[in-house]
Amino acid sequence: MRMKKIIFSLILATLACLTACNKVEPPVLATAVTMDEVTMDAIHCSATVVEGDISDCGFYYGTAKSNVTGRKSKKVQGTYDAGLIKATITGLDPNTTYYVMGYGMNESGEGTTEVAQVKTSSRMPGADDNGYPNINK
Repeated sequence: MRMKKIIFSLILATLACLTACNKVEPPVLATAVTMDEVTMDAIHCSATVVEGDISDCGFYYGTAKSNVTGRKSKKVQGTYDAGLIKATITGLDPNTTYYVMGYGMNESGEGTTEVAQVKTSSRMPGADDNGYPNINK
């Protein structure tokens, strides 16, 4: 009887160890969102994953910071490759301030960036200007 208890205890300890050893942590993202390109109706953005597996990713965005942090904003699905989450947020209004926060998820939870503020341009750059709205050569 004593031997059965010892074996049972060893099996439980082994299972507990295996469960703890294989625990997946939520992803950790770098603090900042990078705005790779901003136009009058789109934002091309990226975020770096510092550690962790990713099963879902993208960016929350909206015109109010509190809506973005509260996850009450819109969300765009991103792609994940080589430690980088990328997405293009489209259908935006010109000359408008938006707040953007990157996210990465796995079965253990969600990791996010800080909220970044960006303003869409007031017009599309023309062929004869330097690429910056409202600044002439």
